[in-house]
Amino acid sequence: MTVTVRTRALLGVTCPLLLILSACGGGDTPPAPASSEAALTDASQRSADLAPGVADAAAPTKVEGRALSSAEGQEIAWSRSGAGEVTLVFVHGWQCDGSYWREQIDTFADDYRVVTLDLAGHGASTASRQDWSMDAFGADVAAVAEAAAGEGPVVLIGHSMGGPVILQAARRIDRTVGLIAVDTLRGAGNPPPEPEIQAQLAPVRADYNEVAANLVDGMFVETTPMDLRQEIRTAMLAGDPDIGIAMMAGLRRMNYPAAFSALDVPMVVINSNYRPTAVDPLQTLYPRMRFVEIQGTGHFPMLEAPEQFNALLSQALEQLLREADMP
Repeated sequence: MTVTVRTRALLGVTCPLLLILSACGGGDTPPAPASSEAALTDASQRSADLAPGVADAAAPTKVEGRALSSAEGQEIAWSRSGAGEVTLVFVHGWQCDGSYWREQIDTFADDYRVVTLDLAGHGASTASRQDWSMDAFGADVAAVAEAAAGEGPVVLIGHSMGGPVILQAARRIDRTVGLIAVDTLRGAGNPPPEPEIQAQLAPVRADYNEVAANLVDGMFVETTPMDLRQEIRTAMLAGDPDIGIAMMAGLRRMNYPAAFSALDVPMVVINSNYRPTAVDPLQTLYPRMRFVEIQGTGHFPMLEAPEQFNALLSQALEQLLREADMP
């Protein structure tokens, strides 16, 4: 049996969540934070340091910092732009980093406080954790929200593995008024028995690089730009294999019904049409979910078709904030 066949057995029709939620690579290397403090500076202070007339009103002030996660004390790197009343916290996926939201930052920083981060084990964040569960990542997001968000409402936006992560983060952030899941949550249910999880991961442990390459190649469509394909593929294979496998196990252990039962905020799921989404079962599980389909992209709609995606994201935000009685 070839690795490709083993990969399909592991992540194909019987395990769509693992395939969808974990198949994404890295991106541009984010700038390294200059300090290990929870926040380096405040946007207003940065602006005050500029001479009169020097500040560029067209360029939202960018602030960087690090937050201490309650999950094993990891230092989580974050970046913030804009200063709106509502904070958007963008959460990346498996073996990615905050730069995967680069096409959204300037677009939304005019009206919102925009925060991106590198989950533990990714980008500029530390990687000494032993627990790679979605709940541990949720603690990372909560730490960043505490350090970088304003005092107003928070909307969590998660791509791929970031989908289950924001489900776990939302219950830790009492100011959360809505969730937006991007190309994720195509099916949700109870975790399989542990022996089944270990059997599913056996091919990955046997040849991580081969499986990871097949995994990410399946995330693209014909129209995905070749340079973007290569960027994602190269960066994903550069990720730490042991952490990558541990995160896959964490994904399979995710209990979606339990996570949804702890939520009571509206959610919008924006998925590409390149793979099916089990919409009816998902809405039955969480009636406050609304589904939106984006056409003609693969697993990375925010990078493959940023204008189309940003328009859908803007509409989703407007809907969520109306439900939260925000102007």
